[in-house]
Amino acid sequence: MKTKLIHIFTLFIYMFLSIIFLEIVFKMRVLTLVFDVTLFRVLLFSLTYAVIFMFLLMFFREKTVKRLSFILVLVVSFLYLNQEVYFSFVEGFYSVTIAGDFTVGLSFLSDYLTALQFGHLFYFLPIITLYLLNRYKLIGFNIEYFTLKQPLILLIVGFGLFFISMQTIDEHIEDSGASITYSDMDLYTYMYNSQDALKKFGLLTYTQRDFFSLFKTDPLSESEYEVLLDDYFQNQDKHGYNQYTRSLTNKNLILIMAESFDTFAINEQLTPNLYNLKENSAYFENFYSPLYYRSTADTEFLVQTSLYPDKNVTLSMETYLDNYFPYTLPKMFETRGYSTYSFHNYTDYFYPREQFHTETLGYDAYYGSDALGLLDNPSEGQIIFNHQWQSDLEMMELAIPYFIENDRFFVNMITVSGHFKYAADHEIAQKNVDAVSQYEIDNDIELNTQIFYYLAAQIEFDKAIGYLFQQLEEYDHLDDTVVIIFGDHYAYGVDKEDIWQYDDVKDNYSDMDIHNVPFMIYSSSSQLKGTIDNYMSTIDVLPTISNLFGLQLDYTKVFGRDALASKDDVVRFADMSFISRNFSYDSLSEEYDIINPTILPEYLIMMNNQIIIDYKYNLLVLEYDYFKKDE
Repeated sequence: MKTKLIHIFTLFIYMFLSIIFLEIVFKMRVLTLVFDVTLFRVLLFSLTYAVIFMFLLMFFREKTVKRLSFILVLVVSFLYLNQEVYFSFVEGFYSVTIAGDFTVGLSFLSDYLTALQFGHLFYFLPIITLYLLNRYKLIGFNIEYFTLKQPLILLIVGFGLFFISMQTIDEHIEDSGASITYSDMDLYTYMYNSQDALKKFGLLTYTQRDFFSLFKTDPLSESEYEVLLDDYFQNQDKHGYNQYTRSLTNKNLILIMAESFDTFAINEQLTPNLYNLKENSAYFENFYSPLYYRSTADTEFLVQTSLYPDKNVTLSMETYLDNYFPYTLPKMFETRGYSTYSFHNYTDYFYPREQFHTETLGYDAYYGSDALGLLDNPSEGQIIFNHQWQSDLEMMELAIPYFIENDRFFVNMITVSGHFKYAADHEIAQKNVDAVSQYEIDNDIELNTQIFYYLAAQIEFDKAIGYLFQQLEEYDHLDDTVVIIFGDHYAYGVDKEDIWQYDDVKDNYSDMDIHNVPFMIYSSSSQLKGTIDNYMSTIDVLPTISNLFGLQLDYTKVFGRDALASKDDVVRFADMSFISRNFSYDSLSEEYDIINPTILPEYLIMMNNQIIIDYKYNLLVLEYDYFKKDE
């Protein structure tokens, strides 16, 4: 009996210390470690989970307990490790729904392995410790219940610890003048900000809340939600005319979302076409492309619908395929008599673009790499470990004949040549290594390996742009066609430290400014020239284009803003941080930076709450297919 009690006690202490150790390591490496009430709360929750683990393990015999203990610790350790690696790619945290996209995840196995660092070994210290404790017989697994009261006692202790943990969550709401405000208890209940939830409750609690959110029930009926949304949209600001309104009416548009197109990809020697375009276009120096849950696909969703993607689903583009979206770019251009086309030089392996672009967004035709004769779509369920990125120049050569002789056209293009990883085996980069090597010689520099191959890959995109403008001029479409180019996200395949060291545009060590990427509008209009310092992001692209082309958009029914209507637009990030010319808020440090002294702190607190409210209503629009009543 005494031996069994010692085994129970030592295994419990080991489980608790392992969990709190992993939480602290995760905070230190990914978030921030502060010795405050949040750390005490995480400690209490960790005690609760240790009790729950013991409650379950004690139903089994010694050999089974031993095996399950090793499996449990290994699974929990990988949970922490995987969240850090995922964060290193997209600066966000995955949900259990995203983890279900197993095939796509496996295709990036090699990138996952190369992302591993020496510091990640800390996550395996608990399993190594358990192995050593077992080998030297310093821990035992003979913990099977020996009385009927024991499970009940553990349940009572577990519920008691959980109750105490919950009491540390603040329900107080700071009065900021906002009509609706949110407390820490609301964050625990609704999990509207994964980063805040991880910081305040710990990773295991975040995972627990995330898992149980799959079984949530709706407190209101669909018709009641519709009334709420009607009221919300009726209270949105109306769009007014400005000096740019309808300035591009009746012109053609080619909208290019360029893979990993970052500010340092514009180089006078290496990418002269992009450099000259920037010099002769309207260049938005404060354009941001925030990373959301599925990077490129979610940027696409933001740009084409002016709605935020849903972090609670595997892929918004796929989940909401059957939704009705009245205000998409192709649908609005179609009502003006335009032919609409979409092109992409990769397959539907990652995203169901062919169906999404034609059936959901409303393009007349979509041409992926298989339709263009570049690369066949893989068979269903096939796992691809070596992705063959295609040439942007080849896509341009193949795509232009489809639309260039039309009178009025709106063309959407998504490039892929600039996709990571940036190394010697990048097929497209290899075509242009000589040019980058010569650049090193001419400037007497030695580029970082990732920077070197990144620039080599972007040269292919530059060639595509040069060919496009050559064809527009040849077919006499240069004066009547607008070309908009922007990056789908920053070059996250390059280490941030290397970007900050090499790029002379971004603010060093700013995790918000890292998302600043190029956005330029080329047109013959004299109104749109030079540098524009208005703040805008991907969700603002659709309403900004609508204003310029005079499209029939109900501006109150989208979540973006016309970036040219006001200099006070706010860029919102997935982690609920935000930035504008007058202020910024970093949700990780919870610090406000007020640039304009006339802005009061209470206003920023109200802004913070409004962002949460907007995102929640955005989700309701998607979940309940709000616009289907207008179809």
